[in-house]
This record gives sequence, structure tokens and C-alpha cells, in this order.
Amino acid sequence: MQQRTFIVVLFFYLLSITALPAFDLGIEVKEGARRLLSQMSQQVSVAELGTLPVGFEVIEGDSYRGFKIHQGKLEIRVHTWNDDTGLLENYQRSQEEGARIVAAVNGTFFSSRGVLGSVVSDGGIPADIYQSPGQLSRCFVASFRGDKDRQTWYLGETSLTGGNLLGLGFKERGWFNISSVFASHCDNLLGGGGWILRERKDVHMEAYERQRFRFSKADQKSRKTVIAQDSERNLYFLVFETGNTFHMVARTLVKDKVFARVREAIFLDGGSSSAIVVKGKYLVPPLYMVDRARFTCIQILVPDLTW
Repeated sequence: MQQRTFIVVLFFYLLSITALPAFDLGIEVKEGARRLLSQMSQQVSVAELGTLPVGFEVIEGDSYRGFKIHQGKLEIRVHTWNDDTGLLENYQRSQEEGARIVAAVNGTFFSSRGVLGSVVSDGGIPADIYQSPGQLSRCFVASFRGDKDRQTWYLGETSLTGGNLLGLGFKERGWFNISSVFASHCDNLLGGGGWILRERKDVHMEAYERQRFRFSKADQKSRKTVIAQDSERNLYFLVFETGNTFHMVARTLVKDKVFARVREAIFLDGGSSSAIVVKGKYLVPPLYMVDRARFTCIQILVPDLTW
């Protein structure tokens, strides 16, 4: 029934834009279809999620939805897989295996062969996926372990790959959004991303120029999975809906009061890959009604001592 409704709505939408030139028409159709599918997706209400763990907050606005996690209350983990299952199914798998998982967010860019970014999971380089990070310096979200096994979080940028991310030199050769990283070793990292905000300044053009991301005109306004960090080291995992450019995302992060302390923000894979699962339900459902997140995701875990 939902698919039939979409076809009817799309038909009348196409009739309304046929006066556009052919090139603009193609872009308009693509953007319009994405907007319609986004509006038709079934979103769970916050009330339906029930009780959430301490340190976990759902955040939503006119153009975005996601959550915030507080440093010291929860942990992040990079999860990998190598089949055609999506975000929700891998959430359920981890839950069945005993993980104290509360949420999951789609990961970095990928091709049919594997991941287009660096990955560290559980303190090592995962052997179950093929990594092709390239030589360009790209953004990452990472966690480090320090005294008393406490996990700390960072956003940053590096061109290092593979085992070099596990050595002591990573802390000196990579750029981190803090003056010094005191924790001893990197236990999780997901790279391949691009800049949106740094020191509260809109730097998204660096993603196009220096980091050499290439997006079609239509894709520049597609869904965006965004990770931000504030001055208290808390992390924000957000999906901005179709119609938002990177400049618009940066402006929202600077102007909305809920992001008043946010300093840095990066983007990972977006479009049809963007999705967020919380407590086994889609907080942000897949754009095309099919879960297309592949190979990597960021899981939010509740440590045993704080559950």
C-alpha cells in the first residue's frame, strides 16, 4: 500500500515539473523522489523507545534527528560485517551475542569490494572486511583506552592507515580536536569522512578541495550522516534529511541552541546508507525502505558498571 501511494504521488510530482530543462529535470526528479521517500518513512516516536540509559539523549529538529551520548557514561564500538545485511540486522545479531547495545549508526563510504576508509575495531584491524582507504587525508571518529580502561572520544584527520593507526606515532602524526591525547592506545576508529565544522567554523569546502570528495549536484542535497563533538567531549550522531547542503548543516550546528557547545563535525556515508537504530527500532529509517548500510557501523554500548 505504501509503495502504491508513493507511485501515485511521484506521478503527480513529475507532472508538476515537466517544464524544466532536461538536465535540471533529472536532478529535480532525484531530489524530489528522495524527499517523498523520506516523508513516507515510518519514524518511531521517542515515547516508543521507552527508558533510555543514563547519558543517552534523543535530539531532533526540523531538518535532523539523532542522539547525543555523554563522555564517561557510554562507549562506542566500530562493528564490521561482510555480507549484504543492513544496520538493523547487525544490531540484532550483536544483541543476540550478548552485547549491551543501545544504538547503531551507519558507517563510512564503501564500494562493492569493501570499505573506503580506515577501520579499527576492538583494538585491532578487522580481518573480515577489505579496506581501501587511499592516500588522502580524511576525517575520523575514534576512541582510545587509558587509565582504568576508561574510553575517551575524538574527532580528527589523518592519512595513516592499517597498523600505523595502532602505534604510538598516530597520536603525534594525526590531527586531533584536542591539544594532547593522553590515553594509551586506539581501540576503535572509523575513517574516510570529511569536514563540516572545525573550531565552530564552516570548513566544508575543504572536503571538496583538499580532501577531494566528489558529489553530483543532486547528491550535495542528499541525506547526511553527521558526527559532532562538543567542548565537554560528548558526541552527537545525526542524520540531516534530504534538502540540506553541507553549508546548511554547518549553519544549523552553529545556530541551534542544542548544539551551542559543538566545536567539530564530520560527515560519513549518507544518502540511502543513512540510518539510525535505537533499542532495536529505526530512529531514522532507511531512505528507500530498504536498509542499505553496509560493512561498518558505530555501535553505542552501555558498560557493565553503569547499566
